[in-house]
Amino acid sequence: MDRTQLQDSFRAYFSDMGYQIEWERFSLTLDIHVIHKGDYLFQQGDHANKLYFLHKGLMRYVSVSDTGKEFTQTFAKSPRIIGSTRSMVTQAPVLFGIQALEDSVVISYPWPTFFEQLQHDKSFLSFYIHFLESIFITKEERESAFVKETAEQRYLNFCADYPELKERIPLQQIASYIGITPVALSRIRAKLSLS
Repeated sequence: MDRTQLQDSFRAYFSDMGYQIEWERFSLTLDIHVIHKGDYLFQQGDHANKLYFLHKGLMRYVSVSDTGKEFTQTFAKSPRIIGSTRSMVTQAPVLFGIQALEDSVVISYPWPTFFEQLQHDKSFLSFYIHFLESIFITKEERESAFVKETAEQRYLNFCADYPELKERIPLQQIASYIGITPVALSRIRAKLSLS
């Protein structure tokens, strides 16, 4: 896929959501990242002050504790904006990595220049506000689920939110996403299959 097709795909992402951005004031050249299954777009501790767009593929956000234990924070399916808002805005190191769960294609633009060129476009600003709102709502709901719901209910929620992923993602990553061990998840799945 060439740069023009990738750029068109990126712009179509906004159009498909109803945002008519004035791209004629936009003059940045995109970078293309081909990420093979198991490789990282960036790793925890890296600097990632870019706007990333997942054109094709499936990724997971993963944090690693000081003892080396992995925690899956979320999954991202294309097409979607991905990355670290914290690193993008503050230039701080990222608190997690983004790993490809299948071969993926990502494009990126340097965030400061991207935002500078589009900050006067009301349609883009409207998109950005709604995008940030959706991130906060998802995080709030996820935090609430960890406090109020059983592991079984969190697994059922995962299946409802990502029905096409439960057979594509390794059991260990699903377990870390819902906050339990793979053994506990196997028990839950066995119990549900008997129901």
